[in-house]
Amino acid sequence: MDGSEFIEQAMSTQRSVASFMLRFTQDLWQDENGDPQVQWRGRINHVQGSEEIPFTDFTEALTFIQRQLQDLTLKAFPSADPEIREKALKESFKLWEQFTAGYADMVFRAMQGTFQQSQEIQGQVGDALAKTFELWMPPSLRTGQPTASAEAPGIDLMGQIETLTAQVAALAAKIESLES
Repeated sequence: MDGSEFIEQAMSTQRSVASFMLRFTQDLWQDENGDPQVQWRGRINHVQGSEEIPFTDFTEALTFIQRQLQDLTLKAFPSADPEIREKALKESFKLWEQFTAGYADMVFRAMQGTFQQSQEIQGQVGDALAKTFELWMPPSLRTGQPTASAEAPGIDLMGQIETLTAQVAALAAKIESLES
């Protein structure tokens, strides 16, 4: 029996499973210039082997997956000669090559979608807070009347409310990031 027949026979009589769980954490903040900053980090877990590693570069996660799949393939041929094991690895990684060919685009699209969702949520929270504060304002302020009153000249109630709204939105964002 030649090497390829051995591989086909072994693969037709064995089935192995490799499952991985990815967990991503996104940190968002503004730098000293007010520009948005994003940092991704994560953990990957090999479910069947209970091995887990942290990563800050997705390439580290892919290397972990590749190593686990390589080990699984080699364990399927424990007593085969090195040439057979090498052929088995080449066959095993044909699927891996197809999978990884588009991973960069896939990850970029996922991160882009998450960022857009985050911006939408921040906008919705800001709108809700503005509407809530508007309901609490005296009618004269809701209609665009001057903000300074005769009793307290120079007090800018709208400006104070806008400042409070911004502070509450910033606190909500900090709480959300801590909960994540």
